[in-house]
Amino acid sequence: MKRPVAKHLNIPKYKDDLSQVISYIENISLSLVKTKYNDGNWEAISLRGYSTDPENILKPGVLKTGASEDTLQDTTLRNIPEMSAINEILKQIPAEFERVRIMRLKAGTKIEKHTDKVDKSIGFDDGQIVRIHVPIKTDQKVIFSLYEGKDKKDFFFETGNYYYADVTKAHEVHNTWDQDRLHLVADCYSNETIRNLILE
Repeated sequence: MKRPVAKHLNIPKYKDDLSQVISYIENISLSLVKTKYNDGNWEAISLRGYSTDPENILKPGVLKTGASEDTLQDTTLRNIPEMSAINEILKQIPAEFERVRIMRLKAGTKIEKHTDKVDKSIGFDDGQIVRIHVPIKTDQKVIFSLYEGKDKKDFFFETGNYYYADVTKAHEVHNTWDQDRLHLVADCYSNETIRNLILE
């Protein structure tokens, strides 16, 4: 079966209150995602990565500003009370985690068309990385577009649902909403269970 560019996964929607985590994230400083694909309006904070520092959002060997450490670990943010809803969401994903971040795209901004092929670990085979998005705060005015060749497909990722996105394909995000978009982005180690969810 052909792998989709994006897929709403058959994992029960998270329906509990997310206001505590939203309030917390909206009132702290996040790290700028430094790429040529955005104009300084795309930010992230780490819950799991290559440092205990939540502001260290990258990984060793990826981009010139990659992490200096090479040991995966939870950050100091992962287990604070304000993240309890996030940890409940993560428990439903049947895979081990590499990096886990909350990513903010500011109101009225966009991430330009690009691929994530710079990260050579992203793929579909055992041990490679598949990326799962769970919107924490969003609106229908936020569109995630992926390309298969010249064929562009637009997706609205709904709050509390789990989505796979093949970020080796060209993709872009437009936030025409008047509020910031927040996504939980979990990089997972591929296994048979997660592949079946993506392909079913």
